[in-house]
Amino acid sequence: MRKTIVAIGEALWDVFPDRRRPGGAPCNVAFHAAQLGNRSAIVTRVGVDAAGDDLVAFLRARGVDTGLVQRDAARPTGTVAVTLAGGEPRYTITEGVAWDYLAPDEAARALVRTADAVCVGSLAQRSAASRATIRQLLEAAKGQALVVFDANLRLPFVDSNVIAATCRRADVVKLSEEEVDRLAALLARPAPLEWLLGEAGVTAVCVTRGKDGASLTTRQGTVSAPGVDLDTSAGDAVGAGDAFTAALVHRLVRNATREDALQTANRYAALVASRQGAMPELSAEDLAGTGLAD
Repeated sequence: MRKTIVAIGEALWDVFPDRRRPGGAPCNVAFHAAQLGNRSAIVTRVGVDAAGDDLVAFLRARGVDTGLVQRDAARPTGTVAVTLAGGEPRYTITEGVAWDYLAPDEAARALVRTADAVCVGSLAQRSAASRATIRQLLEAAKGQALVVFDANLRLPFVDSNVIAATCRRADVVKLSEEEVDRLAALLARPAPLEWLLGEAGVTAVCVTRGKDGASLTTRQGTVSAPGVDLDTSAGDAVGAGDAFTAALVHRLVRNATREDALQTANRYAALVASRQGAMPELSAEDLAGTGLAD
């Protein structure tokens, strides 16, 4: 059975020195959720411009439901300048763009109430307008869908109050190993996982460690899965974390074990990292060869 996974937040173009590629963490998640066979939808906002037209067309052609993509006649489609240093991406994020002004939408509220999972990050909440809209959508989704907060802490767009409030609205929080330490400092919580699983009311915390794998902690304890030994020398790490999130959610909404969900997410993220860009198109053979075909 197909599951409905909704991503909320920024959709943009990653602008490399020699080319551009569609990007934005929620956009990446929506792409990969569709590629894994789900009904995938994105709630975002782009400009009334050629960049917005191209982005919507790209996503629609790859199976993402773009019916809730808002169009903004006053502000441009978002862009991010991307450079690679030692294989790791560095980002310069344009401000005052369309996705900073995500507006309330009753159709979006209706969709998140019936979705299997809703995925959100922190970057799209840098502006008051989008932050208020995202809060409304998470309140509508809570208790109905699995709410997944992939923190994606992007300096300088990090606000401790926003991060804490979003954690409290989430069922699952995903952090990189480095973000665990940053969250501890940001929230003045020396044991952030204990706070998340206790006071914040989160049911599971996923911590990723790149090639060293990942762990998933609940109140029942922690399970871990090793990294995947796959040649990534011809690829890059852009969007690999978002691919991990999509694959993790893909398995969690199917009631997979924690170990299975982690192993699937590790394999899929490694496969994406072996290719160029955040949204490489993978064949059924690619997915079946790594045990990812559902």
